[in-house]
Amino acid sequence: MTTDIKWRPAIVVNATKAEIAKRMKRAMLIVQGDTQRRLSVGTATRRTKSGRLVAIAKADPAPTAPRALTGALRTSITHDVQIEPNAVVGRVGSNLVYARRQELGFSGTDSRGRNVDAKERPFLRPALFENLRRVVAIIGGK
Repeated sequence: MTTDIKWRPAIVVNATKAEIAKRMKRAMLIVQGDTQRRLSVGTATRRTKSGRLVAIAKADPAPTAPRALTGALRTSITHDVQIEPNAVVGRVGSNLVYARRQELGFSGTDSRGRNVDAKERPFLRPALFENLRRVVAIIGGK
C-alpha cells in the first residue's frame, strides 16, 4: 500500500500570501491608528475677518507631531495592502500635498515662489518604529 502526496505549490503560495495579507492589514491598522492619535493634539484657533481659520499661538518650536488645526491631515491617514508577485506590501500614509513636508521638513522655494524653512514634524515614522515589534509579531503569526 502506498500513499501519494501531490504538491501544488501555486495553491500553497496563494494561500500563504492571502494569510500574510490578512495579518499585514491588521498590522497596518495598528500603525494607522497610532499615527492618527499622534495627530489628535489640537491647537487653539480663531477665525480672521475673512473667515480663515488660524492658530492663536505659535506652535512649539519642535513638536513631536504636527498640531491639528482642522484635522484634515489626521482624517487623510489611510492604509493599503497589496499582494505583489514576490511580496505582500503594507502602506500607511496620506494623500495630502503637505503631509510629506510635515513628515520630512522642507527648506527652499516652493511652487508659489515663497521661501520656506519648515522643520520636520514626523508622525508616520515614529508610529511605525514604536509599533515595529508588534507589527512583526502580527505578521509572524504570534
